[in-house]
Amino acid sequence: MDSGRKKSRAAEGGAAGRTYERFIARPMVGQVLTILSGISFLFLTMLLPLVGPCGSRVEYWKQNLAAFSGVLALTLVLSGTAIVSKLERRKIDGSPLPRFSIVICGASVLILVALAAGLLKI
Repeated sequence: MDSGRKKSRAAEGGAAGRTYERFIARPMVGQVLTILSGISFLFLTMLLPLVGPCGSRVEYWKQNLAAFSGVLALTLVLSGTAIVSKLERRKIDGSPLPRFSIVICGASVLILVALAAGLLKI
């Protein structure tokens, strides 16, 4: 009797995992995530002066850095999730490689490295 319960729970967990995979692989999910990551990246580039030479020499530079880092993290999460979504979709129907999402994620990683190295404060 216990083995029957274990099998049904395992089947439920597998179904939940498949439901998530089907959700993340939907074309609309990938498109929305890509659009949101593009908007977030645009906002990130508008916030670059906050961590530049002028923004890093004011008394509230920590708040500037926190705001910029938060938007950078959001951009990385959105673009990374968009890449995962579109690659999952690619496995199903052979969709093209998500170049735009990869470029946004790569540029965000470069900005992160520049921020960590202090290159933005020049």
